[in-house]
This record gives sequence, C-alpha cells and structure tokens, in this order.
Amino acid sequence: MDWKKRIIPDWTWISILLIGGASAFLFPEPAWPERIAGFLLPGVCLLMLAVKYGGVGGGDVKLTVALGFCFGLNALAAILFFALLPALVYGLATRQRSIPLAVFLCIGALMYASVLFIYGLTC
Repeated sequence: MDWKKRIIPDWTWISILLIGGASAFLFPEPAWPERIAGFLLPGVCLLMLAVKYGGVGGGDVKLTVALGFCFGLNALAAILFFALLPALVYGLATRQRSIPLAVFLCIGALMYASVLFIYGLTC
C-alpha cells in the first residue's frame, strides 16, 4: 500500500509492536535495554527529521520504531543498512524525492532474516 498510495496502515506497525512485545517475553534476546533503545533512538531521530524537514512520513517513523522494538537497536541498524541501499538506488534511478520507505524496510527485514537463516545453517 505504501508503494501505490504512500499510506502505511496502522495495523502493520501495531502488529509488529505486539509481536515484539510477545517475543520479548518468549525469547531472551535481544534484551530489554536494546529493545527500548531500538524503540527510542530511531523514533526520536526520525521524528526530528519529520518535524524539521517534512521528508519522513509519520507512518515511516511508527514502522521504524516498531521494528526497533521488535528486533532491537543492533538488528535495526542492519535492517536499515539493507533497506537504505536499495532505496538510494531506487531514488537515484527514478529521480524521485519521495520514496516509499516501508517497501524498502520490508526488503531490509527480509534480507536481515535471510542472513540470519543462512548464518544459522552454516554454523
């Protein structure tokens, strides 16, 4: 939906946040301080960017905060790395100033999960 209408439905980030909350009790890693840092740091930074420049949408901020809480700060850094490279290529190729970030965050999360899966198979 973000690709066509530039809207991120609330149920997406809420469900990710709920899954992150449930996984916090079921799985010990990442620890609570890393989850809270993943929740607060990107949220504050993106919120300041959104307010000052208006370049980041509210849905992108909420989705990134939910991913940060669900995966933790370190994993969110990897997800953003995997997401922002294709987003940069897309933005340069299409010469658009507005990029549907949720699409690339999904790509980054899938690439991060793939790396973890492949790493788990080889170890």
